Amino acid sequence: MAVSRWRACRGLVAVLALGVLGAGSCRGGCSRGTPGTRPVGGALAWFPAETQIVVALDFARLRTTPLWSRLAALTRSNPDDQALIDEITRRTGFDPLRQIDSLVVAFPEEARNGGAMGLVLRGHGLDEARLVAYARDQAAKQGDDLFSFGRDGRTLWATRKQPTAAGFFADDKTFVFGAGGWAEKMAELGSGAGRGAEQNASLVHLVERAGVTNAVWAAAIVPAATRALLAADPALASGGGINRLALGIDMTSGLHAQLIADLSTRQQAEAMAAQVTEAIKDARKSPQVLLMGMGPYLEGIQARAIDVTSEIVIQLTDAQVADGIERLRAFLTLARQAPVPGFPHP
Repeated sequence: MAVSRWRACRGLVAVLALGVLGAGSCRGGCSRGTPGTRPVGGALAWFPAETQIVVALDFARLRTTPLWSRLAALTRSNPDDQALIDEITRRTGFDPLRQIDSLVVAFPEEARNGGAMGLVLRGHGLDEARLVAYARDQAAKQGDDLFSFGRDGRTLWATRKQPTAAGFFADDKTFVFGAGGWAEKMAELGSGAGRGAEQNASLVHLVERAGVTNAVWAAAIVPAATRALLAADPALASGGGINRLALGIDMTSGLHAQLIADLSTRQQAEAMAAQVTEAIKDARKSPQVLLMGMGPYLEGIQARAIDVTSEIVIQLTDAQVADGIERLRAFLTLARQAPVPGFPHP
């Protein structure tokens, strides 16, 4: 549901979110306060109090890693995607792959019901006039129109067909988008009014555990409905006790990922760690895994329980990550041409 809401401002969000095709925190300018004085560096500053899930990608940090050139090449491997990037750059002067610095996306507990979500994009060279003109042109091609309205000193842009999803430029380095009523709330927070996610101590602590200095991080207070669904599935029953999740991925040297799951009891944490270990063993026997040559990569995955927390760590070398990206690129190329043996064709 949240994804469908993004189409409400399709042209504008397509321009500004295209950099995600290859894969952050929102720092220094996402708020009008001093970033260093705000919880987790201001990463949550724009989001409403009901925020429960946050995902961030720091593209500026990713571009300093040895793997960025390979990730960028993977993004450009689809001619249609490359053509779209080229057109956006020509029309707006904004290259998503080079000029997006970070992207942070947030959701409430039940995003599916009202489609509520928020997005904060930080970049350089954001030309509001050219980007809005491009978005208006894209909307017209869909039989729609872009219009603006004011809120808390901001100029918000939305489409006639989906007026509840809107975006605004906080400055020439920050674009803010919200759906399901969040755009107005985010504009209010930007003016210094309202109560935001920074007041949610549990979420702030989770983001700290995920690590805002990582290239990719995520934090989630797991919704009760999700826990109930997991508990009802015998194969995923141990997941029914997950209360909080935090993920951090560092790519400075190779890849180091840490997933932390807080459960209700120590027994549940131990059961989850054991289940992950068994799943890794089974994966080593999978024909699909063997076909892709991914078996050796499973050796870098470890799971353990620490009190009520189940921790999964993935450690890969530079060579393994580079090889994995090349395998994925070849697999995607083959999948576009013909069915891959052992895999259903889309």
